[in-house]
Amino acid sequence: MAQIFLNSAVAVLIASAFLTTAISALRGEDRSLRKVPVKVRAQRHQTGRRS
Repeated sequence: MAQIFLNSAVAVLIASAFLTTAISALRGEDRSLRKVPVKVRAQRHQTGRRS
């Protein structure tokens, strides 16, 4: 009986955490449109130098 109660409590906690995450992701859709500055290093191609 106690194990069933504990399993049910854990299931409710996991479901509430999932719902909270889903709701906050749906409400915060503006965050995905934010531009993030990225530094890109120029790659130097070496031609004819192979060891």
